[in-house]
Amino acid sequence: MEAFLVPVILFLIFIGTAYYVLVPFLSEKVLSVDGDEAARTTALELRKVNLYGQIREAEFERQMGLVDDEDFNRTKADLVAEVAEVMRGLEGIPGDHTPPERGDSASGCPHCGAPIEPGTRFCTQCGTATAPPSGPRQRRGAECPGCGAAVSSGDRFCASCGRGLLN
Repeated sequence: MEAFLVPVILFLIFIGTAYYVLVPFLSEKVLSVDGDEAARTTALELRKVNLYGQIREAEFERQMGLVDDEDFNRTKADLVAEVAEVMRGLEGIPGDHTPPERGDSASGCPHCGAPIEPGTRFCTQCGTATAPPSGPRQRRGAECPGCGAAVSSGDRFCASCGRGLLN
């Protein structure tokens, strides 16, 4: 009985694994955006950002010597053609075409999108340098051990000097 049970269990594990591996390749991921212009714009913007990321990744791989120039040029030409198609699709849609995953650098961190108070020089969530101070800061509670600037309890980095606050 045990000799029969082991192959059956292995076969079921194989079928389950094959199913989870093959389903993503066999199913089409289609984003239906026929009627909603906002959804269509968002989908096109996300596609554009994704394509730009793929171009940067291809350039990095060429610089690292992982891809030869011929393959890089062919891949980049395909990606640029696809970006041009997306841009043509965006031209027909009225409105603002800013990437949806990052906020405006005046109101949010250019790296992580966290809100930034006016006058801060560093993001309090990721530590990325932002614009130089443009006005006086408000007192918020605790002080930074590095520069003495006011910080709040949720800040992970000082907005004035960029020092990490969580040790």
